Amino acid sequence: MNVSRWLALAVLCSSCAASPAATEHTTTTDAALQQSERKTSTDPAVNPHAAALLDFEVRVKAYADLHKRLAKGDAKQMETADPAMISAVKARLAAKMQTARRDAKQGDIFTPDVRPVFRRLLAPELKGEDGRDAKAVLKDDAPAAGTVLFKVNAKYPENQPLPTVPAKVLLSLPTLPAPLEYRIVGQHLLLLDMEADLVVDYILNAITT
Repeated sequence: MNVSRWLALAVLCSSCAASPAATEHTTTTDAALQQSERKTSTDPAVNPHAAALLDFEVRVKAYADLHKRLAKGDAKQMETADPAMISAVKARLAAKMQTARRDAKQGDIFTPDVRPVFRRLLAPELKGEDGRDAKAVLKDDAPAAGTVLFKVNAKYPENQPLPTVPAKVLLSLPTLPAPLEYRIVGQHLLLLDMEADLVVDYILNAITT
């Protein structure tokens, strides 16, 4: 038997020797990812909410493109450990984004058509025992009550924590381009520009407690 056949046999044996637990974990993870992809697919043949999600995808991409155009010159972050410089650049970028989007309002990105889709995507991940754990994480990281202004173009308060969104919850939502991220504050879903610390849009009562 030549060397290549010995190698092929070794690989096959190694695959066969994988523990059932590892195989089961991989299968469960793959299944969860596939389910998430179906739920957030923009293919009408796969997802009945495809049109609303495709429109959402177009809108977040347009925001990301605008951000990229404006995050230049004195509004571009450079490598530095100086907090004052970082804050100054953020402030300049935020000002540019606020000016460019001075007419922006709630619903420009989270449109009325896509809001119920997000509520449906979030609901299963925040139910049951796993849901209680996820809500506990959100509560632990929550900013102080009344400190976050739910208003488009408002600054996220610098002295308040950013709630950690559990990985399982993130997997259930459409992928976002940088610099956008989801955050959940109380029962509300925020879309944040993380480089400008701005509220881009939001859905009130996106989850139930």
